[in-house]
Amino acid sequence: MKRIMRVLLLLAMVINLSACVVRTRAPRAQWVPGHYNVGPHGGHYWIKGHYR
Repeated sequence: MKRIMRVLLLLAMVINLSACVVRTRAPRAQWVPGHYNVGPHGGHYWIKGHYR
């Protein structure tokens, strides 16, 4: 019984590790240049450049 639990634990660790690796290979954040946004009351305001 202990051997089965160890195998299941090892399998769960491998699956979790592979999920993290896949998640980190997602596309890198992209730089967005400065732009204007429209506020909640219709006013325009400048947003500095930032990463998306």
